[in-house]
Amino acid sequence: MLVPHLYLDGDCEEAISQYVKAFGAEMKVLIYNSDNEPKKGVMHSEIYIHGQRIMLNDSSFKPPGLVVIYDNKEDLMNSYEIMKEGGQITDPMIETSYSSCTVGICDRFGINWVLMVIKP
Repeated sequence: MLVPHLYLDGDCEEAISQYVKAFGAEMKVLIYNSDNEPKKGVMHSEIYIHGQRIMLNDSSFKPPGLVVIYDNKEDLMNSYEIMKEGGQITDPMIETSYSSCTVGICDRFGINWVLMVIKP
């Protein structure tokens, strides 16, 4: 599954609010960076606009990118090995509260990708 990912510089909640009003977006996930405190920023959120999933978070250092969601880590690793050739790792491979495996890569063409396996 391919998902657009928008990186906002502290404006994630405000953007979600506007998208809800403008498009009737439905918010499915909202996780704050620390201790559920909004003033610390949004670590991960997901909204749906006309059935399309869009991920958003608060970040000042990444341009918009794409997220590829895998069913398992083996498939992710196959893509990872190819994508890292000539590219740069932007976020090291880690496990999070919402992903059993996630890694960020800027490919050799300058496109940012996040590869992840969503926890059930």
